Amino acid sequence: MVLHERWFVSRQHPVDFSQLLTVQTAVPVAIALAVTAVAVLAWRARGRREIIPGPLQLGMDWENYQRLLSWMPLIFGVHTAVPLLVAGVQLQLFVPNLALPYHFFGGLLALTEIVIALSFLYGAATRIGAVLLGLVWVVGAIWFGPLFLLEHTLFLGVAFFMFVMGRGPGALDMTLQRFHRPVERLVPRAVPVLRVLTGVGIVTLAFTEKLWNVPMGVEFLERYPLNFFPAIGFAGVSDADFILIAGTVELTFGLLLISGAFVRLMTLILWVPFNLTLPFLGWRELVGHLPIYGIMALLVIWGEERKQAQDAFVSGVKKREREA
Repeated sequence: MVLHERWFVSRQHPVDFSQLLTVQTAVPVAIALAVTAVAVLAWRARGRREIIPGPLQLGMDWENYQRLLSWMPLIFGVHTAVPLLVAGVQLQLFVPNLALPYHFFGGLLALTEIVIALSFLYGAATRIGAVLLGLVWVVGAIWFGPLFLLEHTLFLGVAFFMFVMGRGPGALDMTLQRFHRPVERLVPRAVPVLRVLTGVGIVTLAFTEKLWNVPMGVEFLERYPLNFFPAIGFAGVSDADFILIAGTVELTFGLLLISGAFVRLMTLILWVPFNLTLPFLGWRELVGHLPIYGIMALLVIWGEERKQAQDAFVSGVKKREREA
């Protein structure tokens, strides 16, 4: 399964909104909603407790847990900075299919991406970089249309997370004692907002690149024959069927992320399809998905946004500040 067929096809197929009220849409939506409902009910029946244990349950002491969480914004920032740098120097907005115009406006947006990337890498004026990232997303939604940018709402989530959390230890902000401390009243919202906006992007892609855009998916599979069903004995599953199945899976995972049920388990399961395509699609796939990998790492460590993780993060940053 791959999320972004548009990065690899020769032409941009339009989204077919005529599929909105068809069985092709209704069946995947029904399956995704049913799976999500069952997961949420099971999660609540367990008292909103994870199935997969977190670092503390696995034996990590409180001090190391603080240290681990305090370094997550650095890991997360680097994972976001790399694709922003690559997109900026190639005159693209976030991703390969959003090519910026070759004039002053396009160059200014690309340069802003580079500035944001350097801000996240060095931890310099990180909060300002986060605001700029949010503004770039809004400008992109106006320029390319909201649908294309809804596919990348994770960047809005990144902007909010970095604004709230800062870049943590090892940042110029901490050395200068400016913009480095988390906004404590917003810390409980940082990871949920990031998780929900990531889920919204995955749900949008399930429709715009698969369920409502089967021809583009088929063209992608003609160039990259990743339909593995015939190889395991299901010869009747055509490329078009495979695209619909992949769209159903993406839609289900997106809704599960939004729901917040079994976050750690869902993230670990999602890690598998995200990485299966890397050997076949190469560097473009790796660089483009780096923010997703950063988000996955954060969600696995953070879990279900319990107050314990929030307190550990804030106290860990303050401790690193005293040590700096």
